[in-house]
Amino acid sequence: MRSSIMARTGYARLCGAVCGAALALAPVLAVAQDAGGAQQQQAPILPMPPVPEFKPLPPGTKPVAPVIGIFNTQQIMAQSTAVQKLQTELGTRREALVRDVRAEDAQLQALRQSIIKAGKAPTPEQQQELQKRVNADRTKFGNRNRILEEDAQVALNQVQREMQQIVSAIATARGMTMVLQAGTAALHDNSLDISDQVVTYLNQALPSVYLPSATEDPEEIAKSGKYPVMPFQPADNGGE
Repeated sequence: MRSSIMARTGYARLCGAVCGAALALAPVLAVAQDAGGAQQQQAPILPMPPVPEFKPLPPGTKPVAPVIGIFNTQQIMAQSTAVQKLQTELGTRREALVRDVRAEDAQLQALRQSIIKAGKAPTPEQQQELQKRVNADRTKFGNRNRILEEDAQVALNQVQREMQQIVSAIATARGMTMVLQAGTAALHDNSLDISDQVVTYLNQALPSVYLPSATEDPEEIAKSGKYPVMPFQPADNGGE
C-alpha cells in the first residue's frame, strides 16, 4: 500500500570554469542517486530445461463468496491533514536548498570572472582549491538532498502504517474478506469504496507526523535507536 505524493524536484546545476576548464557540479537534486546511475544491462538468455508436468488436483473445498472493499491511496493521501502539513514543510526546505545552490553558483561564477579579468592563467594551486570547493559542494548539497528525501520517507511511512491499520480495522468491522486498491479494479460499485472512511479515521488518529528537523540526519537517528514520538508541528514563521 505504497503511494508516492512527492513529485521529483527539478535539477539545479552549478557550473564554474577557469580558463575554459569546465568545473561542473553534478545536478544537486540527483547527487544522492549517482551511485545507481550505471546503465542497466540486458537480461541474459538462460537455458530452459524441462520441468515435471503437474497434473490437475482433485476437487477441494470451495471458498466462501468474497466480501470486497476498495480504497484509493492517492485520494487518502491527498486528503490527509498530516500529508498536507508535510508537503508544506518539505516544500520550504526544498526551496531553501535551491536558494543555497544558486548562491553558491553565483559565488563560483564571480570567482571565475575575477580570475579571467586578472588576465593571468590560474595557478595549479588556484585550480586545486577551486576543484576542492566543487567537490565539497557536491558532497554537501548531495547530502542535504538525501536527508530531505529520507525525511519525507520517514514521515510518509508513518501515514502508510497508520492507513494499513485503519483499512484492516474497517475491513474487519464490515466483514470484508478482500480489500483492493482502486487502481487494480477496472470497475467497482461506489458502495464498496471505503476511502472516505479511511480519511476520516486517519485524520483523527494521525493529524500530524514526526518529522526530523532540517539539521538532523534520519540515518543517525535510526542508528541511535532513540525513536522520537512527538508529532511534527509546522514552525510559526510569523506570517511570512
